[in-house]
Amino acid sequence: MTAFLGLLRRDLLVAWRTAPFLLTSALTQPALVILVFGNILPRLGLVADEFRTVMVPGLMAITILMSGVQGVLMPLAADLSGTREVEERLLAPLSARMVAFERIVAGAIQSGIAGLVALPVMMLLVHQVSGVDVKPDWALLLPLVVVSGIVSAAFGLNLGTRVQPRFSGLLFAVVLGPMMLFGCAYYPWASLDALGSVRFVFLVNPLVFMSEAMRLAVTPEVAHMDPLGILAGLAVFAGLLCWAGARSFESRTIL
Repeated sequence: MTAFLGLLRRDLLVAWRTAPFLLTSALTQPALVILVFGNILPRLGLVADEFRTVMVPGLMAITILMSGVQGVLMPLAADLSGTREVEERLLAPLSARMVAFERIVAGAIQSGIAGLVALPVMMLLVHQVSGVDVKPDWALLLPLVVVSGIVSAAFGLNLGTRVQPRFSGLLFAVVLGPMMLFGCAYYPWASLDALGSVRFVFLVNPLVFMSEAMRLAVTPEVAHMDPLGILAGLAVFAGLLCWAGARSFESRTIL
């Protein structure tokens, strides 16, 4: 446990030193989107007032996803392709899978902080705008942010260990872009009833459960997935992605 905490403390220290860059990269897109679609366009009468209420938790989920993936994927890609710092980590008195779990925990902490910072920023941008009803239930929000952070960091570990580092830039266009569009960030799961049984295809996307979890805790009056379904989906994706990511990390680093 001492070695695990030592690695975690080191990763969090590095993240702290680069916090301005990480927060800027994580918050720029959600802030601009909520400013345009949640403030300017509704005032011009081009977007319904209810749309911004739906967007706030969805963009918070996107922030958590992007921060968790970046927090794990980018350092891991650098380690595997250049610095090989991962080899030094494997010399610690920990199994390779425990080293992988430490990466997930560090990434989850970073993504959770980014998501919690993004929420008040977006609330400020839509402040005093009619039709906005954002009432965070912090007792419910905090544990959901933690689990969502684990999901996003574990997803980043899977991407980082299964894709060659030279292709990591393409992931944001080929994988993360479609995930954000079909992850119920800009529309609630309940509205997909209009698609019939096709809506269940969306459930292969972990962002769906993250978005609905944020919607449940941030805008509870907006239609959302059943809480038991949200918790079950997050638990399944967290367990599956952590297990698959740890196995992939072990096979990639242990020759």
